[in-house]
Amino acid sequence: MQVVPVSVGEASRAWDEQHLDLDAAATQIADADTSGFTSNVRGTATRFLTQWERHATALGTASEARADGLRTTIRDYVASDDAAGADLMLLLSYVQEER
Repeated sequence: MQVVPVSVGEASRAWDEQHLDLDAAATQIADADTSGFTSNVRGTATRFLTQWERHATALGTASEARADGLRTTIRDYVASDDAAGADLMLLLSYVQEER
């Protein structure tokens, strides 16, 4: 398995950007004014905005979780790679060439 830490870092930053964009969208949706609607549809518009805000917030939270997961994955990958390298160096100290 090949993992390119830089690529994983870029992917996690992209998910972070999605989180920030969705968070901003949720805030804008929450700030939307329904006073321009007639009283017949104002309640429906308010419910729509509330549900849309919740949806955008949930997507933003999921994006942040993906970014965090990618960062954890790469941190674990690098740590295990370092540990394997250290184990190899210890093993090589016991190996001697014989002719």
